[in-house]
Amino acid sequence: MDADDSSIAILFAHISGTAPLYESLGNSGAADAVNAALAILRTTVEKNSGTVVKTAGDEMIARFEFADPALKAAIAMQAALRGQSDGLALKVGFTVGPVIQDKQDVFGDTVNLAARLASMANPRQILTTRQAVDRLSTFLRSTCRSLYTTTVKGKTEKISVFETVWHQDKGTTVVGDPGQQEEIKPVTLKLTCRGKVWNLDERRDAINAGRDPVSDIVVAGDKVSRLHARFFLRQGKFVIADQSANGTFVRMLHRAEILLHREEFVLLGRGSIGLGQSVDEIGEDQITFELG
Repeated sequence: MDADDSSIAILFAHISGTAPLYESLGNSGAADAVNAALAILRTTVEKNSGTVVKTAGDEMIARFEFADPALKAAIAMQAALRGQSDGLALKVGFTVGPVIQDKQDVFGDTVNLAARLASMANPRQILTTRQAVDRLSTFLRSTCRSLYTTTVKGKTEKISVFETVWHQDKGTTVVGDPGQQEEIKPVTLKLTCRGKVWNLDERRDAINAGRDPVSDIVVAGDKVSRLHARFFLRQGKFVIADQSANGTFVRMLHRAEILLHREEFVLLGRGSIGLGQSVDEIGEDQITFELG
């Protein structure tokens, strides 16, 4: 058993939704569906220059020489299983680091962390780490957003967890190789606050929000900065940029609320925004958004 000091990408995939499948299809039928899904995942790994290390039940571990093909494989995996009608979904975690190799198997902190990320992920979610994001190409790095820091068993330092935003609510894949697909881009961002509506599009490509009366969207409150946040259109994507002291809270449909502090974030689908406070705390002063 040898330690390999070179960093590689380790991807851990877990198929969720198997329990209801065993109840509805029985052991044989459910096992066939899981094996079919694993075959799809294996093909996806190999198409992206990866190697399947092993499979166990409804889980798979794969290795890649670089971060880019690992993320591309994760995205392709999610897209493939999302199109299935058997109710199965995928939870993916991947990171980059040194591993211990024993014949065809891999061990060590990097493998354990990838497995931990997969266990933390929601169905149809891809989680990764700062060290993996830093090794991605510019385009793929732009699809990753910071979620939170957390402690992991066996590590003294906290881990920065990132999510890859790989699809929109309407089912459009938004990341991958830009040359391999035609992306359907939204044309309008509709913002609503206290019954008033603002539309952001190519004709009006920036809207400001804050406590200052000169702001487009004026929100009162002692936690709201004078120039709190800015919405703008950049390269076909609608971005919110926090410029405040207390941060901006963003909650997208079916996703956990995140806090932005002097950061930018690409808005997808629809959701709600709280200036200086969480969406629940700010109540009727929340700003709702919807892409169309």
